[in-house]
Parts: sequence; C-alpha cells; structure tokens
Amino acid sequence: MATTTFSGPVVSDNGFTGAITGNVSGQVTASKLVVAQAQTGLAAALVDEANALNTTGKVAGLQITDLDDGIIYTATGDGVNDDWVGSDGTTSITPAA
Repeated sequence: MATTTFSGPVVSDNGFTGAITGNVSGQVTASKLVVAQAQTGLAAALVDEANALNTTGKVAGLQITDLDDGIIYTATGDGVNDDWVGSDGTTSITPAA
C-alpha cells in the first residue's frame, strides 16, 4: 500500500479542515490527480462511445491498462469520441456508435 505525507492542513470541499492520520480507504478523489485502472477486454469497451469509460469521468490523461495485452491507453480528451492512444506507440482507438 502506498503512503503519502501531507504538508500543511488538508481542506475539503465539504468544509473539513485539519490533519489526516491513519489509513484512508474507499474511493478518494482529488483534483489534478488521475487514478489508473486496469481491466480485461478493454479495447472492445473503449471503441464503444456509449461505454461508461467514455461517458463517465473521462478526462484528458486518464490511463487504463488492458490486462490482456499490457497496453496502457491514455485518453486524449474528455469527449465521448476523443481518442485513446496506446503506450505501444502504434495503437489508437476512436470511440464510435
């Protein structure tokens, strides 16, 4: 498990200000941070513009690893039809209907 050291107070959008001690678990969302995901059958999901990977939470720089072939796909934008480019340097997926 990774650890992070905070410097200064932690401030939330919901009004919490203070220090965090102990373990933090569950879904943690932070600005200017993209959480990497991994799954199988990724190419088929990325090509479908209606798939949740293209419609929910997609931002430029989002990275998802295809566990079938080890390619890391990076979103080029937040639109449902914005490309995903592969870490292999040759693969590009454009979502479509």
